[in-house]
Amino acid sequence: MDELEFRRQAYADPNDNSEPFQAAMGDAPGRADFVQQLQSMDRELEQVLKIPVPDDLADRLLLKQNLAVHQTQKRRHRWQLAAAASFAFAVGLSMALFNQGTTDLGQHALAHVAHEAGFTDTVDEAVDLKVLNTKLASFGGRFSELPGQVYYANYCDFEGIRSLHVVMGSDQGRVTLFVIPQQNEMPLPAQFADQRYHGIGQDRAGVHLAIVGDKNQALEPVLKRVKADYQPL
Repeated sequence: MDELEFRRQAYADPNDNSEPFQAAMGDAPGRADFVQQLQSMDRELEQVLKIPVPDDLADRLLLKQNLAVHQTQKRRHRWQLAAAASFAFAVGLSMALFNQGTTDLGQHALAHVAHEAGFTDTVDEAVDLKVLNTKLASFGGRFSELPGQVYYANYCDFEGIRSLHVVMGSDQGRVTLFVIPQQNEMPLPAQFADQRYHGIGQDRAGVHLAIVGDKNQALEPVLKRVKADYQPL
Protein backbone atom coordinates (compact mmCIF):
# COMPACT_ATOMS: atom_id res chain seq x y z
CA MET A 1 0.00 0.00 0.00
CA ASP A 2 1.61 3.28 -1.13
CA GLU A 3 1.61 6.45 0.98
CA LEU A 4 -1.41 8.04 -0.69
CA GLU A 5 -3.56 4.89 -0.43
CA PHE A 6 -2.53 4.49 3.23
CA ARG A 7 -3.49 8.08 4.09
CA ARG A 8 -6.81 7.76 2.29
CA GLN A 9 -7.66 4.68 4.32
CA ALA A 10 -6.44 6.29 7.54
CA TYR A 11 -8.64 9.35 6.98
CA ALA A 12 -11.63 7.15 6.11
CA ASP A 13 -11.27 4.90 9.17
CA PRO A 14 -8.29 5.36 11.52
CA ASN A 15 -9.62 2.47 13.64
CA ASP A 16 -9.42 -0.02 10.75
CA ASN A 17 -8.24 -3.36 12.19
CA SER A 18 -7.97 -5.14 8.85
CA GLU A 19 -4.76 -7.08 8.24
CA PRO A 20 -3.66 -5.05 5.13
CA PHE A 21 -4.07 -1.73 6.92
CA GLN A 22 -2.31 -2.90 10.07
CA ALA A 23 0.54 -4.32 8.00
CA ALA A 24 0.87 -1.10 5.98
CA MET A 25 1.08 0.88 9.23
CA GLY A 26 4.45 -0.68 9.95
CA ASP A 27 5.85 -0.32 6.43
CA ALA A 28 7.03 3.27 6.80
CA PRO A 29 8.17 5.43 9.74
CA GLY A 30 5.63 7.85 11.10
CA ARG A 31 2.55 5.99 9.88
CA ALA A 32 1.65 4.60 13.32
CA ASP A 33 1.97 8.07 14.90
CA PHE A 34 -0.18 9.55 12.13
CA VAL A 35 -2.94 6.98 12.76
CA GLN A 36 -2.75 7.56 16.52
CA GLN A 37 -3.27 11.28 15.95
CA LEU A 38 -6.40 10.60 13.88
CA GLN A 39 -7.68 8.16 16.51
CA SER A 40 -7.11 10.79 19.19
CA MET A 41 -9.06 13.34 17.15
CA ASP A 42 -11.93 10.85 16.84
CA ARG A 43 -11.98 10.25 20.60
CA GLU A 44 -11.98 14.00 21.31
CA LEU A 45 -14.86 14.49 18.91
CA GLU A 46 -16.80 11.68 20.55
CA GLN A 47 -16.32 13.35 23.95
CA VAL A 48 -17.64 16.65 22.57
CA LEU A 49 -20.67 14.88 21.15
CA LYS A 50 -21.59 13.22 24.46
CA ILE A 51 -24.48 15.56 25.20
CA PRO A 52 -26.74 14.63 28.14
CA VAL A 53 -29.85 12.89 26.80
CA PRO A 54 -33.20 14.33 27.93
CA ASP A 55 -35.65 12.03 29.64
CA ASP A 56 -38.21 12.55 26.93
CA LEU A 57 -38.06 9.61 24.50
CA ALA A 58 -38.85 11.66 21.40
CA ASP A 59 -36.01 14.07 22.16
CA ARG A 60 -33.62 11.18 22.72
CA LEU A 61 -34.49 9.63 19.37
CA LEU A 62 -34.08 12.96 17.57
CA LEU A 63 -30.68 13.56 19.16
CA LYS A 64 -29.51 10.07 18.21
CA GLN A 65 -30.54 10.66 14.61
CA ASN A 66 -28.73 14.00 14.45
CA LEU A 67 -25.55 12.48 15.86
CA ALA A 68 -25.67 9.68 13.30
CA VAL A 69 -26.02 12.19 10.47
CA HIS A 70 -23.11 14.22 11.85
CA GLN A 71 -20.86 11.15 12.02
CA THR A 72 -21.73 10.24 8.42
CA GLN A 73 -20.98 13.74 7.18
CA LYS A 74 -17.70 13.79 9.10
CA ARG A 75 -16.51 10.53 7.50
CA ARG A 76 -17.60 11.67 4.02
CA HIS A 77 -15.79 14.99 4.39
CA ARG A 78 -12.64 13.27 5.65
CA TRP A 79 -12.66 10.94 2.64
CA GLN A 80 -13.07 13.86 0.21
CA LEU A 81 -10.09 15.62 1.75
CA ALA A 82 -7.96 12.49 1.53
CA ALA A 83 -8.92 11.98 -2.11
CA ALA A 84 -7.33 15.29 -2.93
CA ALA A 85 -4.05 13.49 -2.41
CA SER A 86 -2.51 16.31 -0.49
CA PHE A 87 -0.03 15.97 2.32
CA ALA A 88 -1.30 19.33 3.52
CA PHE A 89 -4.53 17.63 4.47
CA ALA A 90 -2.57 15.42 6.87
CA VAL A 91 -2.09 18.44 9.09
CA GLY A 92 -5.73 19.44 8.84
CA LEU A 93 -5.80 21.96 6.02
CA SER A 94 -9.12 22.24 4.26
CA MET A 95 -9.70 22.70 0.56
CA ALA A 96 -11.00 26.20 1.28
CA LEU A 97 -7.66 27.18 2.79
CA PHE A 98 -5.76 25.31 0.11
CA ASN A 99 -7.49 27.24 -2.68
CA GLN A 100 -7.62 30.58 -0.86
CA GLY A 101 -6.24 33.45 -2.87
CA THR A 102 -5.70 31.55 -6.13
CA THR A 103 -6.60 33.64 -9.17
CA ASP A 104 -5.37 31.34 -11.94
CA LEU A 105 -4.01 27.83 -12.39
CA GLY A 106 -0.46 29.09 -11.90
CA GLN A 107 -1.23 30.40 -8.41
CA HIS A 108 -3.00 27.14 -7.61
CA ALA A 109 0.07 25.18 -8.74
CA LEU A 110 2.33 27.27 -6.46
CA ALA A 111 0.01 26.74 -3.47
CA HIS A 112 -0.24 23.02 -4.20
CA VAL A 113 3.55 22.58 -4.26
CA ALA A 114 4.06 24.66 -1.11
CA HIS A 115 1.52 22.75 0.96
CA GLU A 116 2.78 19.32 -0.11
CA ALA A 117 6.51 20.07 0.09
CA GLY A 118 6.96 18.08 3.31
CA PHE A 119 5.84 14.94 1.49
CA THR A 120 7.04 15.43 -2.08
CA ASP A 121 10.55 16.60 -1.09
CA THR A 122 11.35 13.14 0.28
CA VAL A 123 9.00 10.62 -1.38
CA ASP A 124 10.55 8.16 -3.84
CA GLU A 125 8.21 5.59 -5.37
CA ALA A 126 10.63 4.91 -8.28
CA VAL A 127 7.87 5.35 -10.87
CA ASP A 128 8.64 3.58 -14.14
CA LEU A 129 7.45 4.45 -17.64
CA LYS A 130 4.65 1.86 -17.65
CA VAL A 131 3.12 3.14 -14.41
CA LEU A 132 3.43 6.77 -15.50
CA ASN A 133 1.76 6.10 -18.86
CA THR A 134 -1.03 4.12 -17.21
CA LYS A 135 -1.93 7.20 -15.16
CA LEU A 136 -1.50 9.52 -18.16
CA ALA A 137 -3.81 7.45 -20.36
CA SER A 138 -6.95 8.96 -18.83
CA PHE A 139 -5.66 12.40 -19.91
CA GLY A 140 -5.16 11.28 -23.50
CA GLY A 141 -1.37 11.31 -23.44
CA ARG A 142 1.76 9.25 -22.89
CA PHE A 143 5.52 9.66 -22.59
CA SER A 144 7.74 8.03 -25.20
CA GLU A 145 10.37 7.80 -22.46
CA LEU A 146 10.75 9.07 -18.92
CA PRO A 147 11.57 12.80 -18.90
CA GLY A 148 13.99 12.13 -16.05
CA GLN A 149 13.84 10.25 -12.77
CA VAL A 150 10.23 10.16 -11.56
CA TYR A 151 9.83 10.01 -7.78
CA TYR A 152 6.04 10.28 -7.56
CA ALA A 153 3.04 10.26 -9.87
CA ASN A 154 -0.55 10.29 -8.68
CA TYR A 155 -3.88 11.99 -9.17
CA CYS A 156 -4.75 15.24 -7.41
CA ASP A 157 -7.53 17.82 -7.32
CA PHE A 158 -6.81 20.95 -9.35
CA GLU A 159 -9.58 23.53 -8.96
CA GLY A 160 -12.13 20.71 -9.05
CA ILE A 161 -10.49 18.93 -12.01
CA ARG A 162 -8.78 15.55 -11.55
CA SER A 163 -5.20 16.09 -12.68
CA LEU A 164 -1.85 14.32 -12.49
CA HIS A 165 0.83 15.38 -10.01
CA VAL A 166 4.35 14.26 -10.99
CA VAL A 167 7.53 14.86 -8.98
CA MET A 168 10.61 14.38 -11.15
CA GLY A 169 14.32 15.07 -11.15
CA SER A 170 16.23 17.76 -13.01
CA ASP A 171 19.85 18.88 -13.18
CA GLN A 172 19.11 21.30 -10.33
CA GLY A 173 16.97 19.10 -8.10
CA ARG A 174 13.35 18.03 -7.91
CA VAL A 175 10.63 19.82 -9.84
CA THR A 176 6.88 19.28 -10.03
CA LEU A 177 4.91 18.68 -13.21
CA PHE A 178 1.12 19.05 -13.28
CA VAL A 179 -0.87 17.63 -16.19
CA ILE A 180 -4.24 19.42 -16.09
CA PRO A 181 -7.12 18.74 -18.50
CA GLN A 182 -8.32 21.88 -20.25
CA GLN A 183 -11.74 21.79 -18.59
CA ASN A 184 -11.44 24.89 -16.43
CA GLU A 185 -11.98 28.48 -17.53
CA MET A 186 -9.12 29.64 -15.30
CA PRO A 187 -6.00 30.39 -17.39
CA LEU A 188 -2.53 28.91 -17.01
CA PRO A 189 0.00 31.76 -17.42
CA ALA A 190 3.22 31.18 -19.34
CA GLN A 191 5.11 32.28 -16.20
CA PHE A 192 4.07 32.60 -12.54
CA ALA A 193 5.86 32.95 -9.21
CA ASP A 194 5.65 33.71 -5.50
CA GLN A 195 8.31 34.40 -2.87
CA ARG A 196 9.59 30.79 -2.82
CA TYR A 197 8.70 29.12 -6.12
CA HIS A 198 8.32 29.95 -9.78
CA GLY A 199 6.68 28.09 -12.61
CA ILE A 200 6.12 27.98 -16.34
CA GLY A 201 3.16 26.66 -18.27
CA GLN A 202 2.20 25.62 -21.76
CA ASP A 203 -0.79 23.96 -23.40
CA ARG A 204 -0.32 20.76 -25.35
CA ALA A 205 -2.74 18.21 -26.86
CA GLY A 206 -5.76 19.12 -24.73
CA VAL A 207 -3.92 19.55 -21.42
CA HIS A 208 -2.13 22.27 -19.50
CA LEU A 209 1.48 21.41 -18.62
CA ALA A 210 2.63 23.33 -15.52
CA ILE A 211 6.16 22.96 -14.12
CA VAL A 212 7.07 24.38 -10.70
CA GLY A 213 10.47 24.57 -9.01
CA ASP A 214 12.47 26.61 -6.52
CA LYS A 215 13.35 30.19 -7.42
CA ASN A 216 16.90 29.29 -8.53
CA GLN A 217 15.93 26.36 -10.76
CA ALA A 218 15.97 26.68 -14.54
CA LEU A 219 12.65 25.23 -15.70
CA GLU A 220 12.85 25.84 -19.46
CA PRO A 221 15.10 22.79 -20.09
CA VAL A 222 12.65 20.64 -18.11
CA LEU A 223 9.66 21.90 -20.11
CA LYS A 224 11.57 21.33 -23.36
CA ARG A 225 12.30 17.72 -22.35
CA VAL A 226 8.69 17.12 -21.23
CA LYS A 227 7.32 18.54 -24.51
CA ALA A 228 9.69 16.36 -26.53
CA ASP A 229 8.67 13.17 -24.72
CA TYR A 230 4.93 13.87 -24.23
CA GLN A 231 2.68 12.56 -27.00
CA PRO A 232 -1.10 12.45 -27.46
CA LEU A 233 -2.67 9.01 -27.71
